[in-house]
Amino acid sequence: DGNVLDSSRGRRESKSKSRRDESSALPAVMNVYVYGAFGGRFDQEMASIQALYRWADEFSHGLTLYSDETCSFLLPAGVRNEIRLPAIPERSADCTQYGEGCTCGLIPLGCRCESVRTTGLKWNLDGTTPLEFGGLVSTSNRIVDDVVTVQSSHPLVFTAEIIGANIISHE
Repeated sequence: DGNVLDSSRGRRESKSKSRRDESSALPAVMNVYVYGAFGGRFDQEMASIQALYRWADEFSHGLTLYSDETCSFLLPAGVRNEIRLPAIPERSADCTQYGEGCTCGLIPLGCRCESVRTTGLKWNLDGTTPLEFGGLVSTSNRIVDDVVTVQSSHPLVFTAEIIGANIISHE
């Protein structure tokens, strides 16, 4: 089928094989990390974001996009999402150690998000202000707790900075 991506065919074949051979069954939640997803042309970055929506169900919302500066993933609507980013530095004011950390955003792509409630952020949202382009888009917020919770009426892209990226050598 010319309208199906090779990765879709491969995923479908893997599911078919796992039904025949239970010992090779795919895990219920599969985490997939895509490195180099950002940092190029804007249209290519939007294609990466589109993949979050396109593959959300296939990977049980376990798809994360990375560059040297940022990570992003899609939060499903209607559930209490708990976010625990690895390697968050001690809650120092300057956030100079390496890891995902302090600055984050909640981006409503595709439609207005009527209600968003958060905990663990410097500026938590209480569900009364919708997120939408042309209105409020939650950018440059700060992670202040070990666990961030987000519950929203519509899917949101969560993004966090990769701090200390300048200490990584690419030799």
